[in-house]
Amino acid sequence: MPARPFLFASLLVAGVAAFAAPASSPSTARFKIVETSHQVVDLSAFSQPEQVSHIVKSTFVTVTSSDSAGGRAVKVVIDSVRADSVDSPQPIPPAIFDSLRGAAATGWIGPDGKLTLATDTTSRGAAAGMQVRALFPQMRPRAKVGDHWTDTTEVNGSGNGLMANAVTRRITNWAVTAEQTVNGVKARKFDAAFSQSMTGEMAGPQGSMSIDGTGTGTATYFLASDDRLVGAQSTLTLQVSVTVPQAAEPIPVNATITSVVTSIR
Repeated sequence: MPARPFLFASLLVAGVAAFAAPASSPSTARFKIVETSHQVVDLSAFSQPEQVSHIVKSTFVTVTSSDSAGGRAVKVVIDSVRADSVDSPQPIPPAIFDSLRGAAATGWIGPDGKLTLATDTTSRGAAAGMQVRALFPQMRPRAKVGDHWTDTTEVNGSGNGLMANAVTRRITNWAVTAEQTVNGVKARKFDAAFSQSMTGEMAGPQGSMSIDGTGTGTATYFLASDDRLVGAQSTLTLQVSVTVPQAAEPIPVNATITSVVTSIR
């Protein structure tokens, strides 16, 4: 039996890592998001060696936002996605990345910083929706240096059928720790440390797969005085078990995902 389903599962799990913050005034901004994903899939249940992949990809997005009903309406458009480096038993065809060009998703951020994402059941819409969630985490508006707080968030599915029954719960400890200049802009430094769990089901090339896993991570965000993001980075480590009918026991998947967000002027 080929190992492709397990790489597919781990790549979907990796999509939970990313970041940014809402702007406080109508704006248009562009970002480059570089994500490095290193994944190891234990296929000993099939008497096969470990499947190791190391993928680096860059995503370019345009973000627009405007005041709406006491909160903010936001839209993310994927301008392009490219594979910078692919070392994998199953290389990813460039057409997969090319198909995401122009994908868009919208959402609304309430006064409390919580995001409500508009549902799009297409695969392109789901991919863009994941970027909206990544670029607008739940963050306390107008936080200042010295503030500390804890948020608990829950995401149900990814916006389409692939992970419609999967639930990711995350607890994040936030702290605004300093002010410094980033790319010529005076910014507040937001530090985050989080833990998460994921359970549920997802669709794969060879049928339904159950997932159960945990993760921990850290992130740093730099926000200007008007809450514009000017830079960020994060690291997420995941331990996931994937259960499929063809295997007598769960398939362990370990992954480390690092992301860097850069503002494009």
